[in-house]
Amino acid sequence: MTTPEKFDRERFQLALRASNEGIWQWLIDDNVIEYSEKVSAILGYSPQGNPPHFLENLQDLYHPDDAAYLQDQLDAIFAPHGNELFAADCRYNHPDGKQHWLRIRGACVRNDDGIITRLAGSIIDITKRKTAEQALEEERFRLSQLIESIPVNVYFKDKESRFVKTNSATSEKMGLTSPEDIIGKTDHDFFDVRHADKSLHDEVAIMETLEHQDGSLEQELWEGKDESWCITSKYPWLDHNGKVKGTFGVTNDVTDLVNAQKRLVKIAALLKEKNQQYEEELKLANEVQRSILQTEIPPIPSTNSLTKTRFKADFNAIYLPMAGLAGDFYEVIPLSETKVGILMCDVMGHGVRASLIVALLSGLISKEIDQADQANSFLYGINQELHNILAKSGVTMFATALYAIIDVSNGTLEFANAGHPLPIIRQGNKYQQILPENYQKQPALGLMPEIIYQQYKLALDSIDEFILFTDGVNETTDRNDNELEISGVIRLLEQNHSPSPHSISALVESLRDYSKNQSFNDDVCLLSVAIQPSQTRP
Repeated sequence: MTTPEKFDRERFQLALRASNEGIWQWLIDDNVIEYSEKVSAILGYSPQGNPPHFLENLQDLYHPDDAAYLQDQLDAIFAPHGNELFAADCRYNHPDGKQHWLRIRGACVRNDDGIITRLAGSIIDITKRKTAEQALEEERFRLSQLIESIPVNVYFKDKESRFVKTNSATSEKMGLTSPEDIIGKTDHDFFDVRHADKSLHDEVAIMETLEHQDGSLEQELWEGKDESWCITSKYPWLDHNGKVKGTFGVTNDVTDLVNAQKRLVKIAALLKEKNQQYEEELKLANEVQRSILQTEIPPIPSTNSLTKTRFKADFNAIYLPMAGLAGDFYEVIPLSETKVGILMCDVMGHGVRASLIVALLSGLISKEIDQADQANSFLYGINQELHNILAKSGVTMFATALYAIIDVSNGTLEFANAGHPLPIIRQGNKYQQILPENYQKQPALGLMPEIIYQQYKLALDSIDEFILFTDGVNETTDRNDNELEISGVIRLLEQNHSPSPHSISALVESLRDYSKNQSFNDDVCLLSVAIQPSQTRP
């Protein structure tokens, strides 16, 4: 006959074999602990092995911190009339050399005196779960650090648009001391109702459509505070099953940027107005500058003159400024009925500075007009005055110039040169650049004082056309930035030669063709003097 005690023992053994968990029983009076095979496997032993008593010698079997904790749990249940249950999660020193997490649960049986006689329970290896929990906790910690450290507002809201999590930047923006103070509140607790209503409307739409709001510029209206501006992105907040929990968003304050943009718009409008005024003034200055140039230069001698001369001279000029105000100009100075002075000048640079030097030179020309019948003396005086003015002002500027005197009565051409390209002459169909014997290039006007300019003399009977020009002509470039140079100018002149006494009109068209109708790189100024024998020779 089976006794009740034997039946209980057999039933327990059956339960041990059937259990998926490790089941154990500790018979206190006999100090015998019984395990299921699962317990042996959990503790790292074979079914035939002899695992240690896992509730004794705790300091040897568990991590020191966990051993002390487990001992406290056992002391509480072993105390007379103590706890009926105990539970502990502990790091167990597994035979494989690693620490495994064990979840130990137990319940006790006591005698009439409250003394524990038997303790039974379960044991589970929860290492994978603990590792996953620690990894998840570490991931949450890193995410929390990231959200807390970035200088933008990050927030999560529930379905009622109540804040459930924010970073410190958000709470600070709302005027609160910590992120916990904002939990449970809505935008209506901080913003003007117009902005709060719009925000709520947007968040409801996001939850309904699951479409995010990406990088929108928003004006934030506050109760009792100045408006602010932000760039906001909001997204639906979904749980792991894809169900909507609320919304989350990122907001970046761009108030300073927007205010700066507003100021720039005002400044841009003011600059536009100032530029219009400046352009009008430049236009007026350009018109004044062009009006000074003689577009119709009378011949010498004049058509109604009775003076008998050996030659007559006709003039033609072309002026093409690169910009509104140019640094190239020419001046024709009548010296007598049969003599004229021609100054071709090219001021360094362009624009207002160059035009101011042009105006200054015009004044100096008038001042030195008494010396205009001597080419070298005329340039000497202008150079001295210009150098003195520039030196006093501390400005570095200069102007190349060539001054020629044509005397149709004596049949001579005299000139002096201050760093300017030498003229081109035509005799019949042949063009060449003047290169006097013993010619030396001399400094431009304004660079050095006390310059004695050399004077050269030619006979008019060897000249059919005398062409003065600025370097914008020979520095014309094609699309590959190849300069035409003086030799190229002469080639174009000879290719275009026509019966007309003046070659410069056809030359300009050739220059445009060479540059493929690009704009010139510099101001272009040309003056042609056609020399012919007079019908009324003396």
